Amino acid sequence: MDIHEGELLTVGGIDYPIRSCAPWSMAKQSQPSFARMAVLTVSTKGSVIEGTLRKAAATKLTGLKCTPLDPVSAELAATVVLDTPCQLVQTFLTDGTGFVHLVLEVLK
Repeated sequence: MDIHEGELLTVGGIDYPIRSCAPWSMAKQSQPSFARMAVLTVSTKGSVIEGTLRKAAATKLTGLKCTPLDPVSAELAATVVLDTPCQLVQTFLTDGTGFVHLVLEVLK
């Protein structure tokens, strides 16, 4: 999947900045179970750059399925440097062929 840190995950009309994105291989072992947990339909947005100007984020991927947003563990939160007051949440995402683990930023 073409998803990168710094892009946005749109869940229920709300954009969440992606702070971390990593392949997730656990779901391959239990794909039917994961499919039952991935109940949200989401999309991603990426910045459009024209020349040296950065424009508003544009929809990039649609129709992805993910698990509900859950708080991250204290250990994982300690590995992400935050510049703003926010909470970190995580989700597991699939496009039907691959799986990724995303850490998202929820601004307070």
